[in-house]
Amino acid sequence: MDKTGCIRFVVVLCAAVVMLVSSAQAWAEGGEEDPYLMDSVQVTAQKRAEDPQKIPSSLTVIDETLVEDADIGDMDDLSRHVPNLEYRDFGNRRHGLSFIRGLKSHGLEPAMGLYVDGVNYSKPYMFDFPLFDVERIEVLKGSQGTLYGRNTMGGVVNVVTRQPDSEVSGDVSTEVAGFGGREVKAGVNVPLLEDRLFMRFSGLFSQTEGYMKNDYGDDGDSGRHKEGKAGRLRLRWLPTDDWDVTLGLDTQVHDDGSFPYRRTKRNSLVKKGRATLDDEGHYSHDYDGTQENSYWGMNLSADRTMAWGTVTSITGFRDYDDDEDIDSDFSPLDMARMNYKLKEQALSQEFRLASEDEPGRDLQWLLGVNGFMIDKENDTTTYYRPGMAGSGSNPFRPNTGDRLVKADMANQGAALFGQATYTVFERLDLTVGLRGEYESAEMDSVTLDTPTDGSTSQSDEASGTNHFSSLLPKLSAAWRVTDAHMLYVSYSGAHRSGGFNVQSPVGKEAYDEETSWQYEVGSKSCFLDRRLTLNLAGFHTIIEDEQVSQFSNEINRSYLDNAGESHRTGLEAEAGYELLQGLKLTVGYSYIEAEYDEFFDPDAGTDYGGHRVFGVPEYTYNLAGQYRRPLSPEWTLFGRVEMAGYGPRYFDDANTVRQSGYELVNAKIGVEGEHLDCYLWARNLLDREYVIFENVTKGLAEDGEPLVVGVTVGWRF
Repeated sequence: MDKTGCIRFVVVLCAAVVMLVSSAQAWAEGGEEDPYLMDSVQVTAQKRAEDPQKIPSSLTVIDETLVEDADIGDMDDLSRHVPNLEYRDFGNRRHGLSFIRGLKSHGLEPAMGLYVDGVNYSKPYMFDFPLFDVERIEVLKGSQGTLYGRNTMGGVVNVVTRQPDSEVSGDVSTEVAGFGGREVKAGVNVPLLEDRLFMRFSGLFSQTEGYMKNDYGDDGDSGRHKEGKAGRLRLRWLPTDDWDVTLGLDTQVHDDGSFPYRRTKRNSLVKKGRATLDDEGHYSHDYDGTQENSYWGMNLSADRTMAWGTVTSITGFRDYDDDEDIDSDFSPLDMARMNYKLKEQALSQEFRLASEDEPGRDLQWLLGVNGFMIDKENDTTTYYRPGMAGSGSNPFRPNTGDRLVKADMANQGAALFGQATYTVFERLDLTVGLRGEYESAEMDSVTLDTPTDGSTSQSDEASGTNHFSSLLPKLSAAWRVTDAHMLYVSYSGAHRSGGFNVQSPVGKEAYDEETSWQYEVGSKSCFLDRRLTLNLAGFHTIIEDEQVSQFSNEINRSYLDNAGESHRTGLEAEAGYELLQGLKLTVGYSYIEAEYDEFFDPDAGTDYGGHRVFGVPEYTYNLAGQYRRPLSPEWTLFGRVEMAGYGPRYFDDANTVRQSGYELVNAKIGVEGEHLDCYLWARNLLDREYVIFENVTKGLAEDGEPLVVGVTVGWRF
């Protein structure tokens, strides 16, 4: 960070500290020492049950009521309720783009961890899954390397699904919406042995015809059509009062459209006059892309409560399978197509020992060991079609042919970690943690060329091994000014795994791990018997050996490399207020400075030092108002309006292509009964036009979803 950036950060940090300390003194002098606090949801973000207002870290909690009220059905929906978290589904389900505190999850390794019932979904292409039958979602922001390890530089999304219990219950809902939208969800809970064995099953089916129109030909098919099915089975066994064992099985299958990219004025075919510009919401490809995606998994968790604390074991397995066909020239010209196949299996195991959760205990501690294995097979076939017969990018010129790149990759790793919190002077909590982590990575690839009407030959092969190790510390101090107000400061580290480029310029086959160091100050406060909460955080994150995507003219494709250093400096604020009985208001805001400190692009011959990191908005905000009012003893009126706003951003590292700020408004109104609910809702109520993403190098963009109106009816017992 340059001198100006350092001064700016120091000013922001000092202002935040002064504001927090001044507020704390006012609270301590004028507020009640032991105010009555309403019951709070317990979270397990730090791998033990805690009140989120007592955790010294920026944390957003979405409980099951808000999941239902706000119709949070996937990661895109979730991100609209969490400051500094953004997720966009572009291209296809495998290519979701996510940012958390300005850190991007690229196609190989994520910048944030996603955990479902304690099991890690290890890659970004697993993130775009349906959120259904959810008990709560916990979003920890900032470096979480000590407790979670690799790939948690930006934070962790911890999804907890509903546990089976002793009550017989069930629910079913159906939805009909514009653009051919259909969805059915159902769940049932059944006790199998009284007080000992319980089962819960839930499932989902959804489809939509898509909102992007292909103008090529006469059929005008829609792009990004989606059809998916998902199911989850959970068995919970309580053999004794000291044991709690849960087995979970889940599966999902999706059949979607793929890459409905429209051409912008920066597209090379447009510049050469070989293809025309596409209108917003339209594209023109001679071949419609498709994606068939499926994965399943299991998790087995066991807790044993003992006199001194708890022993926990979590075993996880994920199996992922993807098959895509793409019009890779993204035009009405018959130039190139691509088939992409991916198979991945991941096995993980974690054991933990945790001290007893006893009120008033001065020392709380946790120790753990974690291990994982990931095997991945990737076959990418490029079909060079007649439209590329004479092109210099065609290795078979002046003829045609197919190029298959086969790659096998494997990662194994293990970690030891621990964290302890000690209370001094009754209200000052000091936390220290450390994680030691080791990982090895291997890659073997081969390139096979098959000319049309010819025989197959090998044109290239590559292999490599790499090893990574790291020590990831955490230090924090939390001052509980009163039972309702807390100030904290923390320092933490995290890293993103290195890996291999299957195709890259010579000497760029491997890239190293990326490391982050974060400083954070914040406050957490409750007022008016916990009807009002206000949480503030300021942070500064230093990124070393940042992994960035660079484009090579030599091979005509992108690859990953370690660019240098960058930083993220920002502020976050969240507040919730129950103004009247049934009337709730929430607000969230984040500002972030995301800049490269050192980044030279050898192919472009450009130094991007001082430029904003592409894709990161300058600010985000969310507002929501929700009201429930009884209409009669049997029926209640429900209404909700929410807005998510995004500041301007750049779509390239050169900062030449800028997306203006915009806002998205959703609304929902309906009636609720003891067993039956009916709602009318709208997404993007103002029909705002915006771009999800643009590949500036290729001149290809995808537009956001327009206004969608729907009806949902639900029944439960």
